[in-house]
Amino acid sequence: MDRQEKTLFTVKNIILSILIPAALMYLFEAYTHNPFVRMKAGIQALNIFLFILIEWILFFMTGSLKAALRIMCALFMILGLAEYYLVEFRGGTLLPWDLGSLGTAAEVASGYDYMPGIRAFICMAGFILLFVLCRFADLKLKGHYLKRAAGALLLILMIILYTLFVQTEFAEKTFGFYTKLFTPTAISERDGTLTAFLMELQYVNVRKPAGYSREEAEKLLSGYEGKAPAEDRANIIVIMNEAFSDLSVLGELDTDEDYMPYIHSLQKDGKNVITGELNVSIVGGNTPNTEFEFLTGNTLAFLPEGSIPYQQYVREGIYAMPRYLKETGYRTVGMHPYYPGGWERERVYPLLGFEKSLFLEDFPENSDKVHGYVSDLECSEQIIREYEEGLDSGKPFFSFLVTMQNHSPYDKDTGDIPESISIISDKDVGKKEATERYLTLIRKSDEAFRYLTEYFEKADEPAVVVIFGDHEPSDSVVRPVIRLQGKDPRNLSEEDVEKRYIVPYVIWTNFDIDTVHGRDTSANFLGNEVLRTAGAGSYPYRAFLEEVSGAYPVLSAVRTLDAKGRDADKAGKEADPLIEKYETLQYYELFDRGR
Repeated sequence: MDRQEKTLFTVKNIILSILIPAALMYLFEAYTHNPFVRMKAGIQALNIFLFILIEWILFFMTGSLKAALRIMCALFMILGLAEYYLVEFRGGTLLPWDLGSLGTAAEVASGYDYMPGIRAFICMAGFILLFVLCRFADLKLKGHYLKRAAGALLLILMIILYTLFVQTEFAEKTFGFYTKLFTPTAISERDGTLTAFLMELQYVNVRKPAGYSREEAEKLLSGYEGKAPAEDRANIIVIMNEAFSDLSVLGELDTDEDYMPYIHSLQKDGKNVITGELNVSIVGGNTPNTEFEFLTGNTLAFLPEGSIPYQQYVREGIYAMPRYLKETGYRTVGMHPYYPGGWERERVYPLLGFEKSLFLEDFPENSDKVHGYVSDLECSEQIIREYEEGLDSGKPFFSFLVTMQNHSPYDKDTGDIPESISIISDKDVGKKEATERYLTLIRKSDEAFRYLTEYFEKADEPAVVVIFGDHEPSDSVVRPVIRLQGKDPRNLSEEDVEKRYIVPYVIWTNFDIDTVHGRDTSANFLGNEVLRTAGAGSYPYRAFLEEVSGAYPVLSAVRTLDAKGRDADKAGKEADPLIEKYETLQYYELFDRGR
């Protein structure tokens, strides 16, 4: 090979070593969005640099540029497709702590339609084309394997430094990174999926609040006293309904018939009820986070974005609502008509204080099914069976049930939903079959809740029956509703994004209470409302939460509203000593109490 040939050889490989990783980065992002539109130029360059670093690590490991690039082609084609499915099915992107949820994801994976859309097919074709083009990358790396290993380690160190850099405030301001943690999909789209993943690693561990000490936390908590239960305390029946939401919170929604007529009637002029909007910290998935907030009174606002406390933090018994109620004489039953390993509930429920846990195997073999899952009506029947079974015990009854009927996917016709509610619109809102099927499922949930309240209306004992949603459904369901408002689902305002985190709640009683409509709250405070309504008393931490909720009726990972309905996030709530006290006591309750 003469000098000119060597020069051409070198130039060709340099060009390929830059262009192919750059093309891989754009294809990887293109599975879910247009990177040229969503990512700033400087951020695009940073992500290309990251891909080049990965390329050179593989180059040093394999000794062949062709092999390194082809490994990257295969790897990112698969990872990109996985990201595509996550966004389609869950409405969210991959987070570092999702790796611990793979078992739960596998349990429900069979219900989805995995036929990729045209966008995914185009991206895969691009990856295959690049794989073929890699044949022209013929640069070889000679040298002892120890030298190559040293080079690979040096490049890995550079990726570590890259990770630390993108986590800095300097990088955020210089490149304009998007850092609103409650919208992980937007972070991935604007900052780059791989870079966003590395940025979020800083939130894996929960940091102690500034100046925290166990002694100080115990001193703070000693200033609050719980309330003794009333003699005529009521039975408490709580249903956290899977993906139960009222999509009209996103804007005007016309349908050929009401999709939740009973709930709407209770919200409008129901008696002996408390209704309102419930602000949750999740959307599209991660169901146990809302039940964690409800049962413990803790908020995800003080935990790393994307955390799954059941899996990450609940390792020993914590003092939650079920434990308190059991200690004060209630029979406590946790129910979920699906596999016990889901989100590790089989392990977590006893740690929260449930003395009895029921899962799919404990429901009748001939249970009624809707959408391929145990129906909400069957769940109501199971609650009644458990209630009646303990009537002779003389103990009040507390049950907490997480339903499955409305679980995604919604684009698959399971053949057991005979009717479908139709959206009425002259606008082209795209595919709306999933939305209409979802609304039909919500109506069945509404019917099941009516059935349960009608039963307890006739019961001799006082009862509080509660229903709320864990989160809104995934993006595929809400897109048509957003388009009805003339908005682009991929470019929503912060206010519109916050609406994605609102679900309805209803507290119904079979005895006289002061009826309240439109009392908005968040999941971490709803438990207090339920205990108060049932006359079940409270414990010191819950007494403290009464003070917090008086000042901030809504405090979630997404937003905080003060008692006047003002956005406290924009007013600097972090400076409020009451919020600092909440973070301190939550850390104590979750990580330090009794350790």
